Amino acid sequence: MKVIDKTGEISPAAVQACTVHATDGTVKDSEDVIIHEHLVEISINRVPAMRLSCTPEDLAELITGRLYTEGIIDRISDVEQLCIGETGSEAEVTLKHHLTTVQKRRMKVLKNAVTDYEAVFALTRRFSEDSKLHRLTGGTHSCYLYLPGGSIVSFEDISRHNAMDKAVGYALLNDTDLSECMLYTTGRVPGDMVIKAVMAGVPVLISKSVPTDEAVRLSREYGLTLVYGAWPDSCRTIETAD
Repeated sequence: MKVIDKTGEISPAAVQACTVHATDGTVKDSEDVIIHEHLVEISINRVPAMRLSCTPEDLAELITGRLYTEGIIDRISDVEQLCIGETGSEAEVTLKHHLTTVQKRRMKVLKNAVTDYEAVFALTRRFSEDSKLHRLTGGTHSCYLYLPGGSIVSFEDISRHNAMDKAVGYALLNDTDLSECMLYTTGRVPGDMVIKAVMAGVPVLISKSVPTDEAVRLSREYGLTLVYGAWPDSCRTIETAD
């Protein structure tokens, strides 16, 4: 896959003037750092395909990950070229096969994985030390990818789905086997987040927040180990069925 990224530097946040109103009736002028919402239009084989609202960072990873978790591509080699324009507002994906209609890959049951709880708690500690854009703006979700060998890479976005797609895209672009990885998300886990993890082929999904009953059902159906309420001192696990 060839990546052509012409995007210049785009600030992920900007200072904005605001007015602070207090309960004692006082009013004062102030400033806030506000997250920048970036829009990117994506075409596939010259056909408009999707529009993403995101933070303007790691766009190649975001687009690649979204193609994969949506089941539009089966592997990174399905993509001949990804070209992102200078403003980052347009991207063209060229697939090696002709796409007349989107034939999405079906979800498959994952292979059972043994959860490394030392790694789970390493991810929770990393979250407490990281998320720079969130500390600055309070406006992002994070997703952490635990790689084979123990290294961790992190991504932020205004959408928890985008943050996970960035992590998945990073793995694909770096020829990393997702079946040997774990994902940690800072957001709650509804069913669509479980579907995204299963489509990515990641066997363990971790969240500091909580799942829904549909997320639990899908996790059991597709063999995803779901770890939730994950903080530096404890976590809860819904194991996969044998």
